[in-house]
Amino acid sequence: MSPLLLVARVAGVALLTAAGVALVLEKLCPKPSDLVAGAIHFRKGMNEFQKGVTTILFGSATPSAEETARQREAARIPID
Repeated sequence: MSPLLLVARVAGVALLTAAGVALVLEKLCPKPSDLVAGAIHFRKGMNEFQKGVTTILFGSATPSAEETARQREAARIPID
């Protein structure tokens, strides 16, 4: 086999491989807009998860309805 034919054959296989890889990556990779939307959704989910864990470990930061009612009653000034 001549060296020129070998080089042409290797170059042809390299081009076919590069084209195949490009097509496969194009089909497998998500669109940039989908990627950004997924990242935003993931960040919001992590924020909600953090809120839930914080509430479970340290209790709710907002007062309950009973506490709010007690505070309203205590703030009223009785009129005689």
